[in-house]
Amino acid sequence: MVASLANERGRSTTIGEPVMPIEISSPSRRDLVRAAAGMATFAVAGVSSQAIGQSALPRKGGALTIGVVSDPVTLDPAFFSSFFEIYAQYLMHEPLLSITPDLVIEPGLASYEMKDELTYVFALRPGLTFHDGSPFDAKAAKWNFERMLDPKTGSPRRSDLGPVDAVEVMGERGFSVRFKRPFAPFPHALTNRAGLFASPAAVERLGADFATRAVGAGPFRVVSWTKNAELVLERFDGYWREGMPYLDRVTLRPMPDETVRLANLRSGTVNLVDSVPPQNFRTLQRERGLKTAEKGGVGFNAFSLNLTRAPFDDKRVRQALMCALDMEAVQRAAYFNTGQPAYGAISPPLRSTFDPNFKPYTRDPSRAKALLAETGKPAPSFEITVINSPVVIRIAEIIQAQAAEAGFKVAIRQIDGTSLISVLRGKEFDLCYSPWAGRSDPDGNMFNWFTIDGPNNFMGYRNEKVDQALKEARSAAVPGARPALYREAERLIADDAPMLFVHFDAALQCGTDELHWTQHPDGSFRLFDAWLTA
Repeated sequence: MVASLANERGRSTTIGEPVMPIEISSPSRRDLVRAAAGMATFAVAGVSSQAIGQSALPRKGGALTIGVVSDPVTLDPAFFSSFFEIYAQYLMHEPLLSITPDLVIEPGLASYEMKDELTYVFALRPGLTFHDGSPFDAKAAKWNFERMLDPKTGSPRRSDLGPVDAVEVMGERGFSVRFKRPFAPFPHALTNRAGLFASPAAVERLGADFATRAVGAGPFRVVSWTKNAELVLERFDGYWREGMPYLDRVTLRPMPDETVRLANLRSGTVNLVDSVPPQNFRTLQRERGLKTAEKGGVGFNAFSLNLTRAPFDDKRVRQALMCALDMEAVQRAAYFNTGQPAYGAISPPLRSTFDPNFKPYTRDPSRAKALLAETGKPAPSFEITVINSPVVIRIAEIIQAQAAEAGFKVAIRQIDGTSLISVLRGKEFDLCYSPWAGRSDPDGNMFNWFTIDGPNNFMGYRNEKVDQALKEARSAAVPGARPALYREAERLIADDAPMLFVHFDAALQCGTDELHWTQHPDGSFRLFDAWLTA
C-alpha cells in the first residue's frame, strides 16, 4: 500500500479477473531508442483506448468530485510517503517520464537516452512552466534532484533515486544524471514520485507552507486545501498535453466510511470513488448509472512485525505466527474469492521475477505451538494495528482468531488512515497494517522495505545477505541477473518472517456514467484525459 506508503495502501482491494503478466526488466536498447525518439511521436496524447466509458469525443469543461478514503498527508512530492497522496499526486505534479496503464515507459516532460551504463541524458520539452509561471528548465530539474538527494532535506526520494554521482545542466532544456554504479530501476523511478518536480521558486517563497500549497507542473493547480474536508484543484492552462486537461475543476473529499462513499456515488454527490469494497464490486457492476473499473495492480497488502521488541523480536515467534495463519481463508472471507493470496513482495505482473510456486508457509497450528513452546512463552500477546476499514478490520479478526488457536493472545487497535505512517515510523505497534501500491520494477517493492537502512523498514529488519542481494540487483549491469537476486532475497525474507504478506490486489474503483477516464494499476488518478458527458 505506505504509500510511496511508505505504507502506501490505505485501502484494501481485490483482483476480480486473472491479470495478464507484464514483463518488467531494465530498459533494453530498443526501449531506450524508442524513449529518445518518442518526443516527436508522443507530443500530443489523446484519450487512452482504455478510457472507461469512452463512447464519444471528449468535451471541455465541468467539475469532477472524488470521494477518497483519506486526506493526503502532504502535497510536497519530495515528502510523499503515504498511500493517500497517490490519489492527488499526479493531478498536481507531472512525472518526468510517463508510464502507460500497461506499464510501458514513454516520454513525459522529457525524453531520455542511456549514454552508457552510468549516464542518462534528458531533453525537456520546450516551453514548460510550473503552475506559478516559473520555467521548468534544466536548472529546475537539477535543483529538484539535488533537493531530494540532500541528506538535510530528509526526503524519502533519496533512496528512490539510488547512487547518483552528479546532475549536470546541458543547456536550457538538457541535463544528465550520472551514477556511481549502474542503477537499473532509474527510468521506472522517474515515472513515479522521484520524477515529480516542484517549482523551485515556490518552494523558496512558501517555505513550510509549500506542503499545503504545492506548485507543480501537473494538469491541475491547487486552489485550496481544507484538511479533512476537501482539496480543490483547477485546470492548468499551461499543461503540456495539447488541449488538456478537459475538466475545469477537480475536488477530492475524504470519506473514510465506505458506506458513505458509496451512498455519495449513488446519489451523484461524487462522480468517482477511489476504492470499492470487494463485497460490493459485483453489485455495482449491475447498477444503472454507474461504471466499475478493475485493473490488476503491482503492490501488496501486508502487515509489518515490530522486530525491535517482544514478542516479535524472536524469530521463532514470527515463524509461529506465519504457521498459524491461512491466507486462503482471508481471501474467502475478506476478498470474496477474488484475487490471490500473497506470500512475498513480488507481485504477479512483475513476470520476469514473480514465482507462482513460491509458498513458504501453509497453515499448521501444531507447528506454530511447537515453535512457541521452544521459546518458553507458549502464549505471547500482541496487538494488531489497523485503519478503520471494514475489509482491513475483517482481516485482523481472521488473524486474531487463527492466531488464538495456536496460543497467541491478540487484541485489535483501530486508527485513522492519516495516522498510519506516523505509527509505522515511530514503531508504535506490534503488528501493523502496511499496504503498498507497488512499483513497476521489483526494486520498488523490496529495496526500501527490506534493506537495513530502507526508509520503509518499519520492522527494524536486519539481514546482511538480503541487503547485499537487493543492492546487487539494483546495480546489475545485465538485466537477466536481477530476477535470481530478488527471488533469493524473497526466500531469505520469508524465513526471517519480518512481514506478514496477505494479498495481491487490483484497483477496484467506480464512477458515474457521465465520467470518462483511464484507470491505472496503482489506483492513482491521472485525470488529464478525463471528461464529463454534457
